[in-house]
Amino acid sequence: MKKLLLASVSVMAFASAAANANVQPEKINLQSLIATAMTSVNMADVLPENDAHIVVKKQSAALLAEETQIALHKNLLAMAKEKNKESTVLVAESE
Repeated sequence: MKKLLLASVSVMAFASAAANANVQPEKINLQSLIATAMTSVNMADVLPENDAHIVVKKQSAALLAEETQIALHKNLLAMAKEKNKESTVLVAESE
C-alpha cells in the first residue's frame, strides 16, 4: 500500500511538473513598464547631488588654457629666435 501511495504521488508530481513546463511566460510590455517607471520616479530624488561634472569641466578648461599658453609661449620664443637669426644674417651681410 505504501509503494502504491508513493508511486501515485510520484506520478502526480511528474504530471504537475510537465503541465507547468508547458505554460508560456506572460509577455511584458517593456515600453509600458519603462514609461510607468519614468513617470513615477524623479531622478533628482534617486541620484545624489553631484557637481563632479561641473568641477571636471572647469578643470579641463583651465588645463587646456594653460597648455595653450605654454604652446603659444614656445612658438613665440621660436619665432623670436628665428627673427634674431635673420637679423644677425642681415647685419652680417650688410657689413
